Amino acid sequence: MRTLHYCSALFASLAALPAAAALIVDTGAGANGQPWSFETAQYFAGEFSVGSRQVIQSVEGYYSNIESPSGSVTIRLHRDGGNIPGGILFSRSHALPGASALDWYGVFGLDWMIDPGTYWVSFEPDGGIKGIHPGKAPNPMGEYAQHSGGGWLDWGENYFDYLDVGVRIDATPPAGLPTPGSLALLGAGLAVLAVARRTPVDADDGSAPCNASGHPRPGAR
Repeated sequence: MRTLHYCSALFASLAALPAAAALIVDTGAGANGQPWSFETAQYFAGEFSVGSRQVIQSVEGYYSNIESPSGSVTIRLHRDGGNIPGGILFSRSHALPGASALDWYGVFGLDWMIDPGTYWVSFEPDGGIKGIHPGKAPNPMGEYAQHSGGGWLDWGENYFDYLDVGVRIDATPPAGLPTPGSLALLGAGLAVLAVARRTPVDADDGSAPCNASGHPRPGAR
């Protein structure tokens, strides 16, 4: 009975565990000495892949707004279009004040569910922004693309990989899917259950008025 209660408590605790957020893309910050222009006439995208269903919670880019006018940056998640971003799946904008120094900026509190596959994320500044989106991030994405002259430049596979701009994407598994931590807890619980099932039960533990043979215990009434 105790084992049953333990297992019930274990599975209840697993169901109550929140999905753990994790960075599925983390290139690190771009190098200040590699200042690609970041403005409405030129902006960038990066490609990434996921092996399981994920819910994107936040997307950030490492860039700045050098000029004094404020503006906004629209961050979009795209289908894979080969060497360039494909159709838009999700989109969200954030304000970028004037004279914003190089830092991580982005959109948060998202609920963008994606299936296993390859995707692109792009960062489009509006006309009020003239900044930089530096390259040489230490852990670059799978591929990069550049938007100039009114469209994405499809100049061949990996042509723009030298851009290496900084991107971070935070995601969680969908509700109901086990996380690595909950799977570890489940494994520990099953191991305890297996040990408990192998432990012999002492039928003559003194709690009953009769012993194991069925005869009354001395002094039992």
